Amino acid sequence: SSVPTIVMEAWLSMSPITRTVALETLLSREEWSFALLEAISQGANIPLDAVQRGRLIRHPSKRVRNLASKILISPTDRSQVIEKYQPALQLEGNRRRGQDLFMKVCVVCHRQGSDGNEIGPDLNGVSSHPPDKLLTNILAPNADIQPGYHAYQSELSDGTEIYGLITTETGNSITMKSADGSLHRILRKDIQSLRGGSLSLMPEGLEEGLSVQDLADLIFFLRSGSSPKN
Repeated sequence: SSVPTIVMEAWLSMSPITRTVALETLLSREEWSFALLEAISQGANIPLDAVQRGRLIRHPSKRVRNLASKILISPTDRSQVIEKYQPALQLEGNRRRGQDLFMKVCVVCHRQGSDGNEIGPDLNGVSSHPPDKLLTNILAPNADIQPGYHAYQSELSDGTEIYGLITTETGNSITMKSADGSLHRILRKDIQSLRGGSLSLMPEGLEEGLSVQDLADLIFFLRSGSSPKN
């Protein structure tokens, strides 16, 4: 059996940690990524987080990109999305609900207080940001990318694909940080191709499944800082 088939058949019996490793394995090769998408398109219940969806939607392989775009996103103008959620700026937010949303949507890449991971920018400093700026940053992440947080896709000579941020560079190697926080030191001689640099690691479409009130709660939580407030 192929690797994707083995993973799909064992999925229901896997622990959360094992599932994370299994998904990262499937995303490490073009043909496995395509097989994963085919399985999802045929009804396989394999949830992808926002970073994994973005990785597939921006994949260097045209067939992976096309299938991912077809089944994972609905084409939407970002300005229309921002307009739709503008009423959130007039609503009163709830910190506890906002924190729950942060733990569900943002924690895989961002740190707030003692929670989260240091993949994207640390959010402990955004409490002073105006609500409209936070709304735009959440809904249109490619509009204002901080230096060092552009996503890259590296394809190695053995067929392995690594997606993430470039953290350090030397004359002979680069080090990339994947969305799970793992670091990969890659020799330049082993790099078949390196693409990216114009988009954020944070994908568009995070608003899917979130109400206007949800956005109000999330923004309230981010602006409240790490100390509990009601």
